[in-house]
Amino acid sequence: MLSRLFTIFALIWAVAPKPGICAEPPVPRQVIVVVSESWNDTGAKLIRFERRAGKWEKAGGPLAVVVGEKGMGWGVGGAGVQPMFPVKREGDGKAPAGIFPLLKAMGYEAGSLAAGFPYEQIGERTHCIDDTGSALYNRIVKESDFTEPVSALWKSSELMKLKDDRYKWLVVVGYNTKEPRAGAGSCIFMHIWRSPGKATVGCTAMAEKDIVEIIHWLKADANPVLVQLPLPVYRQYWKEWQLPAPELLVEQQEGK
Repeated sequence: MLSRLFTIFALIWAVAPKPGICAEPPVPRQVIVVVSESWNDTGAKLIRFERRAGKWEKAGGPLAVVVGEKGMGWGVGGAGVQPMFPVKREGDGKAPAGIFPLLKAMGYEAGSLAAGFPYEQIGERTHCIDDTGSALYNRIVKESDFTEPVSALWKSSELMKLKDDRYKWLVVVGYNTKEPRAGAGSCIFMHIWRSPGKATVGCTAMAEKDIVEIIHWLKADANPVLVQLPLPVYRQYWKEWQLPAPELLVEQQEGK
């Protein structure tokens, strides 16, 4: 079954147009599913699954999360986009919809929460570059990495050491990271929300205890991915992508 899953992900990667696929297709054994009721909804539910003996088994959730203040937009990726859906753009307030790898955890602390997933500390001068004209667009960098003035390298960025705890713990979503397309969106994370129910400018946010639990759960060798879609679109693609059946998501959402 896992080899079949790899084949399906490879086909999704290879042919266009398909939803936002932003990495070479590994064999995912951990999936975080985030579903909203529609493209415009800011609230969503998150459920974690693990693949065991060829079957998806629930590993946690459902959790309440928020997405972009304008809902979701179809994410750009190596396999292209679907023009009949809203499309994610830089600064549009939409969270990307599609399948995306989860790359690493980051946070303010020097030490990681878990040994099984890559971790990088956010320093005082750690930036995520959102300047669409920069060669470093959608890259996370530290000023200390450069000998030349950073003002020559980018005109705008997000300084990641915030004055609040939103980035105290986060997971970097591999959206538009492979050969980044300028203007398609940048700096997409799963992180702590500003306050319960308050939408983001494009990330997926939740309670601190929930992101901490997720980081503890993630394993790099399980090739974890984020599947983020409106539920009607999830129903359209779940079988092709060999994901948990939508009936499982509905049951969890409704508490059946």
